[in-house]
Amino acid sequence: MSVIMPGSYDPVTLGHVDMIRRVAEREDEVYVVIFTNPNKEYTFPLQDRVAMLMLATEGLDNVIVSYSLGYVVDYMREHGIDRIVKGYRNDTDLAWEKEQAEYNLKHGGYHTELILSDEKYRSISSTLVRKKLGEGENLDGLLPPSVTEYIKSI
Repeated sequence: MSVIMPGSYDPVTLGHVDMIRRVAEREDEVYVVIFTNPNKEYTFPLQDRVAMLMLATEGLDNVIVSYSLGYVVDYMREHGIDRIVKGYRNDTDLAWEKEQAEYNLKHGGYHTELILSDEKYRSISSTLVRKKLGEGENLDGLLPPSVTEYIKSI
């Protein structure tokens, strides 16, 4: 079976990587796909987000990193993916993810599995990382070291 873990990954955090690893341990194939919303501005261009995600998932042989400018359900149909897996950190995340899950079930027939993040990563978000980055603060403990190095190099 194959699953998809869609997101913007702007940038990929230690919480994302923990969730990806946990899912990769139990699934045959895990598509980690960056989706872009034309109405949203991103801190990092798509090619940098893809590069960081590839660095962060290095060594996870059953993880396929990709991107799409379309819809999750269309990508799933095109690639024969069975279901969606999403993580959440708190009740606010859970409410949002439930709405998305309902949409994907109604419009695509795809079920979403929602997984609570590990407690040690619940305070980490891409929004927090972008804020700290903008203020020139240290990103240690928020991002995989390879991603931190990548960001320093661009």
